[in-house]
Amino acid sequence: MPPGRRPLRVLHTADVHLDEDSYSNAEVRAAHRERGRRVFRGIVDRALMDDVDLLLIAGDLFDHGRVPDETVAFVRTELQRLRLPVVILPGNHDSLVLDRHDLAAGTGHVHVIRQLDGQTIHFPELETLVWGRAMQEHEPKFRPLAHLPERDDRRWCLAMAHGFFYAEGERPERSSPIFAHEVRDSGWDYIALGHQHVRTDISQGAVTAYYAGAPTEGSVLRIDFSDEHGVRVQPRPLDGGVVQGTP
Repeated sequence: MPPGRRPLRVLHTADVHLDEDSYSNAEVRAAHRERGRRVFRGIVDRALMDDVDLLLIAGDLFDHGRVPDETVAFVRTELQRLRLPVVILPGNHDSLVLDRHDLAAGTGHVHVIRQLDGQTIHFPELETLVWGRAMQEHEPKFRPLAHLPERDDRRWCLAMAHGFFYAEGERPERSSPIFAHEVRDSGWDYIALGHQHVRTDISQGAVTAYYAGAPTEGSVLRIDFSDEHGVRVQPRPLDGGVVQGTP
């Protein structure tokens, strides 16, 4: 890696699924709604406690397109507690919400990926860029890592993608496929993935790539970047818990 880049600390999460409404019992549904809010508060708390430089939310912050304005207002309030950059990638569950509500409005630190052919957000003060591709339809033709540009060796290059991972030789049978060769050939420093609710290392070659897993399971990922030590990934607990095992 080229010398001279400043160290970087990132928090990566995905699949919060705020306002999950798959429960028919109103009391149970309300309990799960409150649990989701506690989890999201915990994510913001962890970003503050770990003194990270950047928060990445790799899709499905919300559970469906019908979430009430109250839930969106809750997210805005929590994000206002942060004074660090936040990048949100729409997932298949929340594209409609993020089309309807501009979480970046009135803020200078919240960014939502909106470009269907891919969008690069530059953070010069962090010597970092973040790329993602907005999702119009969750379908087999949608390739989350399509149009990923070549890396910039002068900066930390982080990509975000929301979809299913396919190892070499696997035939894609589900929507939004992410292929092993796309990860490996990107040459990027880190790819933050969402859609799979189990924390999973799908790194390929020299490229570090992880599904953070659903934070309702009790953790998020912290990634430390330095020219001296490379890319280091560590699970970090929410609500004061202890993470079992390492990625």
